[in-house]
Amino acid sequence: MKKSFTLFLCQLVSFVIAAQIPNYAVFTIPDSLRKDADMVIRDERINVSIKDKNTAFYEVHRVFTILNEQAKDNLNFVQFSDKFHVLDDAEIKLYDQMGKVTKTYTKKDMTSLNYGDGLVPEGKVTYYNVIAASYPVTVEYNYTIKFKGIFSLPGYDMQSPWLSVQHSVFNVEVPSSLGVRYKLVNTNHKPQVNNTGSKDIYTWELKNLKAYQLEKHSGSSYSYEPTVLLAPNKFELDGYDGDMTSWKNLGAWIENLYAKTTGLPDDKKTFYQSMVKNAGTDREKAMILYKYMQQNMRYVSIQLGIGGLRPFPASFVDDKKYGDCKALSNYLKSALDAVNVKANIVIIQGSTTPRQVYEDFPANYFNHVILCIPQPKDSIWLECTSTTLPFGQLGPFTENRKAMMVTADGGVLVSTPASDYKSNSKYMKTVIEVDEDGGAKLKMNYSLYGDDRDIFLMRYHDLKEDEKRKFFISYMEWKHPDEFTISNSKDKDNPYMINANMSYEKIYAFNAGSKLFFDSRLYPVFDEDIQENENRQRDYYFTNPYQTVDTTVYKFPSGYSMESIPKNTMVKFPFCEYTSTYTWDAANNTLSTFTSLKIKDRIIKAVDYPQLVDFKKQVLADMNEKIVMKKE
Repeated sequence: MKKSFTLFLCQLVSFVIAAQIPNYAVFTIPDSLRKDADMVIRDERINVSIKDKNTAFYEVHRVFTILNEQAKDNLNFVQFSDKFHVLDDAEIKLYDQMGKVTKTYTKKDMTSLNYGDGLVPEGKVTYYNVIAASYPVTVEYNYTIKFKGIFSLPGYDMQSPWLSVQHSVFNVEVPSSLGVRYKLVNTNHKPQVNNTGSKDIYTWELKNLKAYQLEKHSGSSYSYEPTVLLAPNKFELDGYDGDMTSWKNLGAWIENLYAKTTGLPDDKKTFYQSMVKNAGTDREKAMILYKYMQQNMRYVSIQLGIGGLRPFPASFVDDKKYGDCKALSNYLKSALDAVNVKANIVIIQGSTTPRQVYEDFPANYFNHVILCIPQPKDSIWLECTSTTLPFGQLGPFTENRKAMMVTADGGVLVSTPASDYKSNSKYMKTVIEVDEDGGAKLKMNYSLYGDDRDIFLMRYHDLKEDEKRKFFISYMEWKHPDEFTISNSKDKDNPYMINANMSYEKIYAFNAGSKLFFDSRLYPVFDEDIQENENRQRDYYFTNPYQTVDTTVYKFPSGYSMESIPKNTMVKFPFCEYTSTYTWDAANNTLSTFTSLKIKDRIIKAVDYPQLVDFKKQVLADMNEKIVMKKE
């Protein structure tokens, strides 16, 4: 009897202990959390512990199951450290299908490398790539980051597409005397708030969130992912005290960082004054100095100076001929000051998918610096890192968003200008001389403005000719020629010009007896990824508004007669237009096709998406039409 009781007691203790150990077996994931999910957060506990205005700890415990290869990038553990953010400790555990630990890796097993070529103080990246032999696979990450300065506090990304959440807790502890601010974005999930007398504790807890699907071209994830933003009230960074409770105070802190770096020696001031002596207006002066900077200075990524916030002195850039975004902007500001043109530093998000900046929540949203020359009308905006952008033009990386202008009176939120479809234009003219056998020689002229111009300048201009040909054919989706020579503008002026001569042994698409069928154009005028979806929930985002104007002229030899040509087409909606006209000149045996495509709005509302789908269908129908010629 005593032996049986002892055995029962041991079994009971084992059961109690087992009940306290989380079960990470894959089969325990509810079916509701598997649906539409590539990854499941099994157990997540994130703690932000703010000790004072100069110290905080970010502690992460995360167990997740990767269900398929689509989420494999989450297996790569990567953390960056620098003078202000230090990876204190890290551990990775792997579990088998039944939820038992099979392998454990500590920080000493990981690879740590210096980065930044010495330009990032104490810059180090620590990484480990977990190899999954098969899926599903369950992994546990535990790591701690020490913040030396709370200028930028990590927030809480609750849920991303294709991700379900079984259990997650986000905890923020802060001294009551210091306080912290939070903002809910795309969620109404408020925290539980406790006050211990000396500390304020904010806790968010999530349970059993089902995965949601992501529709293509839905814009920045910041527009739909539920997130908690954190920001300090008072902070300290590298001995510089600051206040982030207003944009004015934050801008004043940035102004103080720049104070000792702006300005040039007298001989340099004289140099720039001489350079613009014949300029009649501030705009002309600025244009001369901007072009000088583009031709003589180069961009390098440097994170020196208060966590990448304070630039090298303007005199350093003037002497060394290089700098990062803040250094080049500060340099040009100093050169403009020397010729009595007032300019302001602007702190901004450099991204094609920027986070929204909230007027009621001052925080460090920013990662880039540009320059603004205020004007009564049409202020001048300058991207100082680009050697290709025209004077006064920004582009998708910084246009159409909120930013903080730094003034003598502190920070002010401003909006950068948005380009319209006319700013991003491309004009193509192609003359195709068809020979008797159905081959052809052609001449093509291509003029680019705006975003496409920048793409060709960055990715095409400095290539060798054979690489240029490959890029052009691939990027334009052009019908591949048998022989091909290409040339372009030697400088980078606006517009950027490309010319080509091509030849084809067979230019027509196919034939049926004596009838030859020709494409109306040799590349797709419109190739956006717009899929049918009657219940689209989110707005559709183009990269930018733009227009394409194409003229294609076929010159046919004697012996060819026109059998049929496509009908003229017009498709028009408030946000986009397409027209194509086909003109047959019987006297000269010539067919001219004129096509105009205008994408007027960058964002198409979800309610209008069916119209966008209809637009694409009608445009594709015209693009697929053939010119039919009869050969005698």
